[in-house]
Amino acid sequence: MKKNDNVKLLALKKALHACRKAFYYSLLFSFISNLMMLAIPIYSLQVLDRVISSASIETLVMLTLVAFLALTCLSLIQAVRSFVMIKLGGWLDKKLSPVLFAHGVANSAYRRFLSAGQHLQDLTSIKNFITGQAMNSLLDAPWSLIFIAFLFFIHPAIGIISVLGGIVLFIIAILNELSTKSSIESAGEHSMKSSAYADTAARNAEAIEAMGMLDNVTKIWQESNSKSLILQEHASRRSAVYSSITRFIRLAVQVAVTGVGAYYVLQTQMSVGAMIASGILVGRALAPFETAIGSWKGFISARKSLKRLTESLQNSPVRNSSIDLPEPQGNISIENVYFAPVGSKKPTISAVNFKLNAGECLAIIGPSAAGKSTISKLLTGVWQPASGNVRLDGADVYSWRRDSFGKYVGYLPQDVELFPGTVKENIARMDADVQDADVIAAAKLANVHELILRLPNDYETQIGHDGMTLSAGQRQRIGLARAYYGNPKLVVLDEPNSSLDNEGDIALLKAIQAGKLQKITTVVVSHRPAILQVADKILLMSEGKVADFGDRDTVIENMRSKGVLPKTKAA
Repeated sequence: MKKNDNVKLLALKKALHACRKAFYYSLLFSFISNLMMLAIPIYSLQVLDRVISSASIETLVMLTLVAFLALTCLSLIQAVRSFVMIKLGGWLDKKLSPVLFAHGVANSAYRRFLSAGQHLQDLTSIKNFITGQAMNSLLDAPWSLIFIAFLFFIHPAIGIISVLGGIVLFIIAILNELSTKSSIESAGEHSMKSSAYADTAARNAEAIEAMGMLDNVTKIWQESNSKSLILQEHASRRSAVYSSITRFIRLAVQVAVTGVGAYYVLQTQMSVGAMIASGILVGRALAPFETAIGSWKGFISARKSLKRLTESLQNSPVRNSSIDLPEPQGNISIENVYFAPVGSKKPTISAVNFKLNAGECLAIIGPSAAGKSTISKLLTGVWQPASGNVRLDGADVYSWRRDSFGKYVGYLPQDVELFPGTVKENIARMDADVQDADVIAAAKLANVHELILRLPNDYETQIGHDGMTLSAGQRQRIGLARAYYGNPKLVVLDEPNSSLDNEGDIALLKAIQAGKLQKITTVVVSHRPAILQVADKILLMSEGKVADFGDRDTVIENMRSKGVLPKTKAA
């Protein structure tokens, strides 16, 4: 894979790189706000050392006004910094969400698992970390040097104590990272698995309820979920221990600074005001370390999410989209194609070759797991061959721009999924600029127009989530109309009659015949012999290889002679 060609990975890198400017501004705001925070210890120092000793009301008033002004500036700057980070989070979401959603959907089609939602969850994890308190603590941490420098200015011994405390807290932060990283990452992985299993169970709810599988399914889910909870609890316990140690160290350093300060006060080497200011400064200097350790879990999760997104984008196939190609005629050629699923070395199809002329109908038949559905996915460019080429009018279907390719291709998968919305919207492929005439034309071509008119609100009938208001046969017939919508030159139908009754079967055969009259090249995967009567050619698959290919009558005769079909008139 050419990394330079991975537009989605490049978009992720560009978006994160663009965030640097906002971080620079936030870092500047952190510097100014930390300077403003010096107002409290300086105010305390001046009040105790000058105002009380001089009993000057005017000095007290002026110092108080200056302190209030500094605190006002501090509040405004912190608010601006928060607004910048919130704006950054919204921009990042707006910039990357569509890209990651599209990538997740495409990745699910290729890798056969639902990942669009996980990609968006990863983006949310990254965004929450960037815009949360943890990032503010990281931005504040470098400016702790300001407070430590001021402590050295008050007295070198207090500065040294503060530096030693900071070093101890830094070591604790590293130990926290080393001890909790693997547990948090493993917990996240198990949480993803349990969520995916819950989604699978929800999609198969009817089978689970009908066959009493709920207890068994729940036990399996609970096992994965329990692992996640145990690991999270383990990491949280360790993190809590380190947080407690960090808090103890910080408070101990503050006590030590106050104690040492009091000693020097007694030795007349430091004023009372300096002692009080030292206690305030050291607490502020070490506070980012404590906050960072408390937010470490979010940092690890965000880092893992970024790594997962990057790896997913890097390892996904890249479509080398060409220019907007002209309307094809519908000539198909598969040239010595091999394909193996992701993670498998064994090909599901090997050395497949055949050609179809525009307007011809091919029936792909064969036993289960023969590679029939694989060919349908390769023909539509959903999957990419491991080697060889699948071409439509000479152009590689996988590299063809998807928005342009979809105008000329219709596809009906085995498991028909419809979107929440109306029948009209689903037939129109969720196109907002649909013309009613085009929808009706597709429905009539698919012989489903009369069925739709019998629905409660005909074409405006809401089908609900996953088409739940429709029967399986109705969903399949509406999916057929969707395949014929627009101006398709190639229509691929994978088991299009698996849920159809006799009326639906007849409507399907008429639709294929009508498509042939319009010079639509049709590829049908089916186990039912009735479909053979409308086929011009037959492709017989066996164990991933072409067992026979040719004109319908020739292949049928060959199958009869081999005893695959009875020696009677077929279909």
